[in-house]
Amino acid sequence: MKKLISLVLCAAMLAALVACSGVRIRPNPAAKISFETFDNGMVSFQMPKGWKVDVGPGESVTNYAFKAYDPQNRDYMFFFCLKLEGFMKTEKARATWEYYYPDQTYAHLAAVDPQTTEAFYGVWAHNGSYANQVYKTDFFPVLDDLTVVDTLGQNLLGGDIVRASFKGSSGNAQGLFTAAVTDVGSYYVTENWNPLSNKVDVAPLNVYHVVMMTAPDDAFNDWAPHLDRCLSTLQFSEAFLEAFHSQEAAMANVVKANAAVYDGMSDMIMDSWEKRSASYDVISQKRSDATLGYERVYDVETGDVYRAYNGFTDEYQGDRYLPVTDDMYTKGIEGYIEH
Repeated sequence: MKKLISLVLCAAMLAALVACSGVRIRPNPAAKISFETFDNGMVSFQMPKGWKVDVGPGESVTNYAFKAYDPQNRDYMFFFCLKLEGFMKTEKARATWEYYYPDQTYAHLAAVDPQTTEAFYGVWAHNGSYANQVYKTDFFPVLDDLTVVDTLGQNLLGGDIVRASFKGSSGNAQGLFTAAVTDVGSYYVTENWNPLSNKVDVAPLNVYHVVMMTAPDDAFNDWAPHLDRCLSTLQFSEAFLEAFHSQEAAMANVVKANAAVYDGMSDMIMDSWEKRSASYDVISQKRSDATLGYERVYDVETGDVYRAYNGFTDEYQGDRYLPVTDDMYTKGIEGYIEH
């Protein structure tokens, strides 16, 4: 009972402080995310409570993929795949496959040219849509109008870490992406039945450790650490590792050490994120504020940043909440100032 009385008094004091400041503040939900453990006997990881997990189509453990997402807004998403394949190195190689074997996957997936992380995600919208069509699913996210806005560094397991914007299901969205595009060899054939034509390398590419962490444009800065927690806690079961080892020995050692590897991978991603350029933050956050009808202010006493309703600075008579400067757009939002 005493504890209950104390809580009531604390709540009353907080309400009095808010009233004295002349503003009503609603805390940012992203500051109080609770997590739960997902474990299906193959993989386990921590994800925000209430999220759903879908496992990718197909039965091969070497291509094991899953995505965790908010069923209320799928732009909040963590996507992981061990290995994707079926991509050509050039459009000429893809056209050659189409000429010889038009029914093969290689003939339909867009080429990854050059063989970089940015190029891989540059054609993801087409390839994701095609894979969904083939498997009769909506598992693969379709990242329309994806544009890489910054390359933040290299990943522990190969490939770059890129920041990109795209058109999500609920509007503008952005995320951190990585993937290791790997050239596993060459195989040359003529471009068509003419033996005098040029030869083209039609050997496929493999893409390993595909990771996407996304959220709506206005929320990503606050959600990046929460999304990264999915990766840092990722582990594969012994049963999974045994099945994996029999299918792809080349990757077995990496996956065997999965707890340390993915924790280190997440550290590298977040370290790169924290060292990012502020220029895109300023642009994207200003854009989302304008779209959603917010102003952004900060508390001069605490330094906390808030989103306020449009017109707040015109109506507010105090000197505690002032408009933010551009360098503050990299900071997370503590809450929302409401009418």
